This record gives sequence, structure tokens and C-alpha cells, in this order.
Amino acid sequence: MKVLLLTIDAWRASHASFVPDAVGDHTPNLARLAEDGVVFTEGVSHGPATPYAFPSVFTSTLPLDHGGYERLSEDRTLVSEALSRAGWRSVGVHANPWLGEKYGYGRGYTEYRDVGEFGLPGLEPARQFLLDNFSLDHPVYRAAQYVYRYAQKPLRTVTGDAAEIEVAREALDSADDEAFVWTHLLEPHAPYTPPKRHREAVGVPAIEDSPAQLVTRAQHEPESFTEREREVVRGLYAASVRHADEKAGTLLESVDDDTLVIVTADHGEALFEHGQVGHEPNLHDELTHVPFLVRPPADVDVNTDTVDTQARHIDIAPTILDYADVDLPASYRGRSLRPAIEGDGLDDELAISEVASTPTEPGRLAPDALQVAVRTPERKLIYTNDGIEGYDRRDDPGERDPITEPTGEDWDALRAALDDRLAAIEIADTEATERDEDVQQRLRDLGYIE
Repeated sequence: MKVLLLTIDAWRASHASFVPDAVGDHTPNLARLAEDGVVFTEGVSHGPATPYAFPSVFTSTLPLDHGGYERLSEDRTLVSEALSRAGWRSVGVHANPWLGEKYGYGRGYTEYRDVGEFGLPGLEPARQFLLDNFSLDHPVYRAAQYVYRYAQKPLRTVTGDAAEIEVAREALDSADDEAFVWTHLLEPHAPYTPPKRHREAVGVPAIEDSPAQLVTRAQHEPESFTEREREVVRGLYAASVRHADEKAGTLLESVDDDTLVIVTADHGEALFEHGQVGHEPNLHDELTHVPFLVRPPADVDVNTDTVDTQARHIDIAPTILDYADVDLPASYRGRSLRPAIEGDGLDDELAISEVASTPTEPGRLAPDALQVAVRTPERKLIYTNDGIEGYDRRDDPGERDPITEPTGEDWDALRAALDDRLAAIEIADTEATERDEDVQQRLRDLGYIE
């Protein structure tokens, strides 16, 4: 058996075609995969952005466990490490600067690649020159991007580097049994600049500004947008989701029937909900409710199409190890979803999401910025320094009407779980992990920092 874990950046549950009541048919390739698998309608991320979400995906621990998320502690066992100890070969490929080896994410992999936008050897100085002299949406910079991407495939024969889909396909095509492949797609992450064919398919209205300019302004001044401008931003995002699905479709061409496939998002994306565009730290469902799809190997009997039990990111690694017949590390908090996948059912478990960073210093631990949410499909509590708010998710799925005093037996279990988690969190007062200038610039490119 092989395993493919595909994670897609900033992908809302509302924009997955295989999720009930989805907005549009923007993921047809993944919807076809879902026909042979199981859709968990209540997928939950434990963090609202990449650096807060991925510790849970790979290590089945919560973001603020083991000293927090600035660097993955050796006390956390990555699923790649557990598989490696059992003799598996693992290949990981991404282009997100938060997921670098220096932060601990490369442990256990036979091959781990960061294929950043200008990641070919020798081209970073040229890229830096362009950034110093032209904006990201300037025609000169865009032309350089186009030339780079066009030239990338033949250059790969010399440099050994490639885009994330090509690396992942090669890993799947060349692997025998006991191979784990993880790849992460940056689309539909801001600044929402999908190819013209996808914009036309969605019907994005014409605008005077470039898409990148408009989206950047939306991230900084969402309250100033007219309804037409909001429609454009939402359309650009939907078109970017289509672009991600197109890439996913290419990757899936290399997936055979005997491969376990898990598809999810690291987190969602706000599109003007709660006064935000993007994913600055908050724990509302537009950021923590994510698509979650599992297609088991062909010899597994699937007796259901959808499961409404919460599927949490801490359940991903245990599920992989269960199918791989590898023991779970003692540090894992999650459980295998295999019983639900195979029709036996699972009881709901509470889902905790958390973050302790500010919008101005993403990824940095800031104890005074602690937020913790406890969620079930029916209800949710969110703790911030301003107090505790509750939401009845059945009557208020958009979490627009906070309950300021959520008390009574309906809330007792969530209250107890929140109290326990707040008592358990110890945010380490450690020196921040150093970021080199290349990482800083790539984070600026993605809109994380000024």
C-alpha cells in the first residue's frame, strides 16, 4: 500500500464540491475522487493558519503542546518518522516558507523539498533583484514568473528540482509498497491570481485594479469594499480553488487503486466574514472548518458516502498509521478514522483549535494573544482575552450572533474541556526561531507580514 496526503492551503469547506451545500462546482476532480471515498462533512483544523495548523496534521498533537509551534519539538513524533522507523520511504514536497526543515518538518523523510517560487539553484539573487525593483503584480515580475515556470521542467533535468505536483507524481510513479507521499498546494492562497481560464469559468467581473492589488487592499481595508468589489474578491478566490483542483487532478493521474488518499486543507479563508479577508488569527469556522476526504485502498469496503462525525487534523496521522499497520506513538492525541471510513461509525469527539500569535507577528508565540475554541457540530465556545463567547452552530452556522453567557447542560462538556485546556497550556518563553531573509520575503509575498 502507498499513502498520499494532499493538503491545500487556505481552502474553505464551503468551496469543496463534495461537501453538502457547497458554493459552486469548483472542485470536479476531487469530487470524482470522493465518489470512491468518504467525505467527513465536519472536518476541523486545530489552527487558523499554516504555522498553527500543521503541527496537528503531522504529529497528532495540539498546536500549543510541547512548547508551541515555532519549531516542532523532538517530543512530537511526525507521521513520517513513525513510518520511517517501520521501514517506509517518505517524500514530502511543498512551497510554503512556514514548513521548512529548520522548523522541524523534514524529520523522517527520505526526500523533503521546498520548491519555492524561484527555488532553482542560482536564481534566488535574480528573484531578489526583481522584488527590490518591481512589485509582485508588476508586468516585469509577472513576465519573469512566466518564463521561470515555462523553463522549470527542462531545467529540472539539470538541477533535479521541480514543482510540487511533478515531484509528488514522480514519487508515486516510482514507488512500490510502503511509500508515503505528502504534497502541499499553495493555491488558493492569496493573492488569488488564477489563470484567465479559471476566472472566465467563474465569471469574475472586470476590474480596473489587478487581482493582486485588489486582494491586497481587501486584506488591509475590507470594510472599505463595495458589494461589487466583494463579489470580485470572492470570484477570484473561487477561481483559485478551481486552479488548485486542476493541479490536484494532474496529481491524481498517478494514484493507483491500492493507494490510501487523504485530502484536506491546512485551514480555511475569510471572505469578509467577521471583518476579515485572509486568515489572521481568529477561530471562527470560516478558518477552522475544512474539507476532509479519505479514499481508502480498493480492497477496503466503503459502506458510506458521508460521515457527519467530526474529523480532526489530529486524526490524520493515526489513520495513516492504522492502515499502514504501524503502532501509534504515545504522544498522539487523535484516533484512527478507519472505523467510520469502513462504516462502523465513531462517536463525536470535541475539537480544540488554538493560537497564540498576533496579526503583526504571525508564527511568533505571544501569550497575551491566546485564543482557544472548543467545537462540536452543534456548538462552539471561543475564549479570548475579552472573555468567552458561545455559538449555536445549528441555528447560527456563520457564527454571527454570539451568546455572551453560554451556560447550562448543553454547554457543560465544552466548558469543562475549555477549562482543562486553558489549565494545560504552557506557552514557552523561548527565543524566537530565527528566519532568514529569504523566508521573510516569501512570507511578505504571501501577505503574512508587511
